[in-house]
Amino acid sequence: SVIGKEQGKGVGKALMKALTEYADQWTTFLRIELTVYPDNLNAIALYKKFGFEQEGLLRNYSLRNGRFEDVITMARFNPNQAVAK
Repeated sequence: SVIGKEQGKGVGKALMKALTEYADQWTTFLRIELTVYPDNLNAIALYKKFGFEQEGLLRNYSLRNGRFEDVITMARFNPNQAVAK
Protein backbone atom coordinates (compact mmCIF):
# COMPACT_ATOMS: atom_id res chain seq x y z
CA SER A 1 0.00 0.00 0.00
CA VAL A 2 1.35 3.39 -0.97
CA ILE A 3 0.45 6.08 1.53
CA GLY A 4 0.96 9.76 2.18
CA LYS A 5 2.84 12.08 -0.10
CA GLU A 6 3.98 9.25 -2.38
CA GLN A 7 0.45 8.55 -3.62
CA GLY A 8 -0.20 9.54 -7.20
CA LYS A 9 3.47 9.52 -8.21
CA GLY A 10 3.57 6.15 -9.98
CA VAL A 11 5.01 4.18 -7.07
CA GLY A 12 2.13 1.69 -6.98
CA LYS A 13 2.28 1.25 -10.75
CA ALA A 14 6.03 0.57 -10.63
CA LEU A 15 5.61 -1.94 -7.80
CA MET A 16 2.76 -3.75 -9.56
CA LYS A 17 4.73 -3.85 -12.83
CA ALA A 18 7.74 -5.38 -11.06
CA LEU A 19 5.58 -7.90 -9.22
CA THR A 20 3.66 -9.10 -12.26
CA GLU A 21 6.76 -9.27 -14.48
CA TYR A 22 8.61 -11.27 -11.85
CA ALA A 23 5.69 -13.64 -11.31
CA ASP A 24 5.13 -14.15 -15.04
CA GLN A 25 8.74 -14.49 -16.17
CA TRP A 26 10.65 -15.97 -13.25
CA THR A 27 8.25 -18.15 -11.29
CA THR A 28 5.84 -20.99 -11.91
CA PHE A 29 3.04 -19.17 -10.10
CA LEU A 30 -0.29 -19.79 -11.77
CA ARG A 31 -2.10 -16.96 -9.99
CA ILE A 32 -1.60 -13.94 -7.76
CA GLU A 33 -4.33 -13.04 -5.29
CA LEU A 34 -5.04 -9.88 -3.31
CA THR A 35 -7.70 -8.22 -1.22
CA VAL A 36 -8.70 -4.57 -1.40
CA TYR A 37 -11.23 -2.39 0.37
CA PRO A 38 -14.19 -1.56 -1.91
CA ASP A 39 -13.72 2.19 -1.36
CA ASN A 40 -10.12 2.11 -2.66
CA LEU A 41 -11.13 2.86 -6.23
CA ASN A 42 -7.66 3.98 -7.34
CA ALA A 43 -6.12 0.68 -6.24
CA ILE A 44 -8.89 -1.34 -7.87
CA ALA A 45 -8.36 0.53 -11.16
CA LEU A 46 -4.61 -0.09 -10.96
CA TYR A 47 -5.07 -3.80 -10.29
CA LYS A 48 -7.47 -4.10 -13.24
CA LYS A 49 -4.86 -2.48 -15.52
CA PHE A 50 -2.50 -5.30 -14.58
CA GLY A 51 -5.01 -8.03 -15.37
CA PHE A 52 -6.61 -8.63 -11.98
CA GLU A 53 -10.29 -9.53 -11.95
CA GLN A 54 -12.73 -9.41 -9.08
CA GLU A 55 -13.55 -12.87 -7.76
CA GLY A 56 -15.62 -12.21 -4.69
CA LEU A 57 -16.54 -10.23 -1.60
CA LEU A 58 -15.50 -11.23 1.91
CA ARG A 59 -18.04 -9.78 4.32
CA ASN A 60 -16.81 -8.24 7.59
CA TYR A 61 -13.35 -9.64 6.82
CA SER A 62 -10.99 -6.97 8.12
CA LEU A 63 -10.84 -4.77 11.19
CA ARG A 64 -10.30 -1.18 10.03
CA ASN A 65 -10.58 1.88 12.21
CA GLY A 66 -12.36 -0.11 14.90
CA ARG A 67 -14.98 -1.59 12.55
CA PHE A 68 -15.21 -4.80 10.59
CA GLU A 69 -15.29 -4.08 6.87
CA ASP A 70 -15.78 -6.02 3.66
CA VAL A 71 -12.94 -6.63 1.21
CA ILE A 72 -12.96 -7.53 -2.46
CA THR A 73 -10.89 -10.52 -3.56
CA MET A 74 -9.07 -10.17 -6.87
CA ALA A 75 -6.74 -12.47 -8.80
CA ARG A 76 -4.81 -12.66 -12.04
CA PHE A 77 -3.47 -15.68 -13.89
CA ASN A 78 0.01 -15.98 -15.33
CA PRO A 79 -0.45 -15.77 -19.11
CA ASN A 80 2.60 -18.00 -19.59
CA GLN A 81 1.07 -20.93 -17.69
CA ALA A 82 -1.35 -23.40 -19.20
CA VAL A 83 -4.77 -22.98 -17.61
CA ALA A 84 -7.62 -25.37 -18.32
CA LYS A 85 -10.94 -23.57 -18.68
